[in-house]
Amino acid sequence: MNPEKIRLFSLPIFMLWVVLSLGQNTSNTTQKTDQDSTLTTLHKKLALLKTTTNKDSIAKKSLRLITKHTRKDRKGTYTDVLFDLISYCEDINNLECLIEAYILVGIQYRRKNLYLESLAYYNKAEELSSSNEKRGLKWRIYTNKGILLHEILEANLSRENFKKSLSYIDSTNSFREGTSFLNMSSSFEDVKDHDSMIYYGKKAFNILKEYPHRKSHFIAAVNNLAYGHIKQNELDKASELITNHIDLNKDKKSTDNTLPSYFYNTLGELNYKLKKYNTAIYYYKKSLDTIHNESPPSNLKNLNSLSEIHEIKGDLKQAIKYLRAKEKYLEKFDQIRLKREIAKSQFNPVLHKKNIIITKLKEENLVTNKEAHNTKLITLGVGVTSLFIILIFLAIHQKSRLKISYLNEEISLTRLKSLKSIMNPHFLFNSFNTLQSFILQKNKFEASEHMRQLSQLIRKVLSNSESLYINFNDELEIIETYVELENKRFDNQFELEKIIDEDLIKLNPRIPSMIIQPHIENAVIHGLECKKIKKLKLSFQKKNNIIQCIIEDNGIGRRKSEELKKIEKRKHLSIASKNTTERISILRKIGYQKTSLQIKDLFDDQNQPNGTKIIINLPIIS
Repeated sequence: MNPEKIRLFSLPIFMLWVVLSLGQNTSNTTQKTDQDSTLTTLHKKLALLKTTTNKDSIAKKSLRLITKHTRKDRKGTYTDVLFDLISYCEDINNLECLIEAYILVGIQYRRKNLYLESLAYYNKAEELSSSNEKRGLKWRIYTNKGILLHEILEANLSRENFKKSLSYIDSTNSFREGTSFLNMSSSFEDVKDHDSMIYYGKKAFNILKEYPHRKSHFIAAVNNLAYGHIKQNELDKASELITNHIDLNKDKKSTDNTLPSYFYNTLGELNYKLKKYNTAIYYYKKSLDTIHNESPPSNLKNLNSLSEIHEIKGDLKQAIKYLRAKEKYLEKFDQIRLKREIAKSQFNPVLHKKNIIITKLKEENLVTNKEAHNTKLITLGVGVTSLFIILIFLAIHQKSRLKISYLNEEISLTRLKSLKSIMNPHFLFNSFNTLQSFILQKNKFEASEHMRQLSQLIRKVLSNSESLYINFNDELEIIETYVELENKRFDNQFELEKIIDEDLIKLNPRIPSMIIQPHIENAVIHGLECKKIKKLKLSFQKKNNIIQCIIEDNGIGRRKSEELKKIEKRKHLSIASKNTTERISILRKIGYQKTSLQIKDLFDDQNQPNGTKIIINLPIIS
């Protein structure tokens, strides 16, 4: 499972989507009709409840009714009904009703991907609960707040809230304890701490196995524990765990999928590692069939793994089909992922402002305890502060919407440019010419190896084009494969020198993707192609939170290259410098100010052009 993923513990194919979409128009219309009918019924029932004289009873029954309808609602349909309930609870001054309603509104906003608004309502519920002794309410607040923070990739803060939820569990309610341990286990998947994931997964498993009627929670515990073992290559433990506690034969005999999508994905991972490729394909496809959410990240993993398996089996046509399906699917997922990135980048400033406000309020409360005549002034201050907080959230929300729209457009454009730059016809044409040469020479081994490297390069590039970021070792593999393919074209004339900081290989940090390779392409095509002795030097060094990449060649230089292009009327095959400048501009807007590009012309002792040196400073993404 990829680190970039966010699913249940971190929470179809395009052709399938096309086929299903023909039937979705009818089903979507039916779903909307059902929702409208449900809302009408809900409004009628709430109106009927209000005819009774017991106001607190109205609040309790209304909450129970709304909770029942919203539990499985994934689209946040019932927000308006909840706001009506909030007004009613305020009118009758029912604190518990207000807290419950705020929690439900927070859940609704989270499902709509309005993360900052969701956080605001969880914070309101938390503030109100400070004077309430019901531990169950506080457990629900910290559990849901932790889930929200997990979704916007704030793993440490999400774990803090899950730990807080553990302190509000009654000794008689072990199910909630098991649920909190399950959430703790899931929060370690994103940071690849699989020891901790297994540790808390075992705690959850041992508790939740005593609750057979809560089957979905137990399956999730088995899943987390098995997934941790798979990531540690303890495949026997994972297989034994699943075999002993999940009836896979019953699932295979059923006409319906009886397990959740993420569990089928884990079964696919296990069989993939066991090299049972046909079984892995079976479960990955079941995972795709079972997903109902519009854009779960596990879809990307399913499609990517299916492509890899078909490539291993030698079915390149199927492999490329799944990669194309993944590219199409990314269009749905990009905007939500970008919202999460921006929500994460803006969460800490909001938290800082909130802490400043809370500190001021505490100081004012100390004064009120000493001076009773300041009560009115303090009340006014609290009112103004609350209004200020609301205005801040509104301003941030508006700013986020504009920023998301602007950055999403820029990112999509630059990613497309980068992809075109790497997969340009000139490179592919030359690579296939080299392949043809090996075939004509009847050099089967070299032809097979060349085809393997070319398909691997295409797969790696398409696989990683989904994200703004890439692991360093993956980027290095793309670069090395590209240089090796080009070197074959020049009959191994390159004198290649690589200097790579060992710390970078061990740490394998995330860096911005699709920035380095186009400059190497420039060096090869526009610098070295006309030289008899071709020297290329690549250097990668870690400097604090920056990776400095140096690309140096002994080519003809930029001025001579431009002159040749005019004489030969060639098109400039690479837009590396312009595209890199655009990517750097976006990275700086997101907050990585030290990203930079510098190009130097090199000269020999006679002041003649002697190549080009490119220095790229890339941030390590935290």
